[in-house]
Amino acid sequence: MKKKMVKKLISVSLVSVMAVSMLAACGGGSSNSDEGGASSEGDSNVLKVAAFEGGNGAEIWEKITAAFEEETGCEVELTLSSELDQVLTKNIQNGDIPDIVYYNLGQASGFTETMLKEEAVADISDVFDDELKGKMLDGILDGTAAQPYGDGKIYLAPIFYTQTGFWYNANLVGEGKEYAVPTTWDEMFELGQQAKADGRALFTYPQPGYFDATIYAMLAQAGGTDFYNKALTYDANTWTSDEGRKVLDTVAELVSSDNIWADTVSNANTDGGFKINQQAVIDGEALFMPNGSWVVGEMANSTPADYEWGVMGVPKWSADEDQAVYTFTEQMWIPADAANIDLAKEFIKFMYSDTVVDLCLANKTTNAETGEESDSPIVVPVKGAADKLPDGVIKSSFQTGDDVVAVTGTWATTAPIEGLDMKGSVYGPIDSISNGAMTVDEWQKQLVDVWEQCANAME
Repeated sequence: MKKKMVKKLISVSLVSVMAVSMLAACGGGSSNSDEGGASSEGDSNVLKVAAFEGGNGAEIWEKITAAFEEETGCEVELTLSSELDQVLTKNIQNGDIPDIVYYNLGQASGFTETMLKEEAVADISDVFDDELKGKMLDGILDGTAAQPYGDGKIYLAPIFYTQTGFWYNANLVGEGKEYAVPTTWDEMFELGQQAKADGRALFTYPQPGYFDATIYAMLAQAGGTDFYNKALTYDANTWTSDEGRKVLDTVAELVSSDNIWADTVSNANTDGGFKINQQAVIDGEALFMPNGSWVVGEMANSTPADYEWGVMGVPKWSADEDQAVYTFTEQMWIPADAANIDLAKEFIKFMYSDTVVDLCLANKTTNAETGEESDSPIVVPVKGAADKLPDGVIKSSFQTGDDVVAVTGTWATTAPIEGLDMKGSVYGPIDSISNGAMTVDEWQKQLVDVWEQCANAME
């Protein structure tokens, strides 16, 4: 395996410049070889893999590509960079196109979104045959994080995932504890009254933007997968429907003065205040908050040694419903002009093999400052993978079972809309709902207007 280690680029990439115009849009052992200059016409037995070097570390990609070489007999040229968007922009301009890319949606550069907008990403629907689909988590391929155009075709392969939900103080909440874990919204709000009588609040949130995963899950819970996917692509009836209104009314009750921790809104709008809201759960002043598994490390320095985290799915309206769990995915894709598309597709299939599943679960990362090595498991979205995690809070944050449906995707990307802040329009009003400055009717009207703008800007 040939590995390219790339240095930081000072110049601003063309794609990064293009991404600025998209900010108002909806949704959103190495050699010293040079970074670019090669032709995209390569050896059919050489696979060029470009991977973002982030929190998962570099070693996992070295292990995966080495395993693929052993499995297939091909040669892999691996390029790793923490600034992959800049590297790829330069390389692509020089005609050096990778065969496969690991770079997620939602990054500040908007690189993947730009490639999609330019129709420069290959259709990989045929990779996911019935056998592979049957192996993967239910719903993981259905959202816009895999089908960005909403046309039923898969362009982005979800290779890793993390689930979200309501995180809570398991010293207080759980079987045999002061408070039972609620399953339905009725049970949740009954618990709120119990907590209030004890001088505690039911709920807090770090910042209103943390409601993104909550509202996605609630839309899917309220109306099912088809309703949810239509909502992501700005169906006109999303918020005027009974299902959509039910979501808004429930969020409003959740953040009302009866249930919210009193300092939530002020902290949510203060620099660093989100951690104070998270600490309220640790300290037992509030019982639940929306979050993801990253909160464990984020709050480690202020978490008592005997503290226990708990996590549950967003409550359901009826106990017999399937549990919708919003799932953040990390994506891999193939450039449309890649030289070895067939081999790249085989690599994507390999990402779901038992070999890769086990390598990812055993992943470790090293602290650059202290040199300390720690477990950093990565979970591939295939059935049974999360069950192999060691017991603990990370494992408990992955909800599994026949009644769990993975919900993925984000509001669909549109052409730029002048003056529109999508996140601010959807989640920003939650602060105002909580303190009484805005009514649910006003929030609903604002969302209907935003959905009309976005629908008209869909390409």
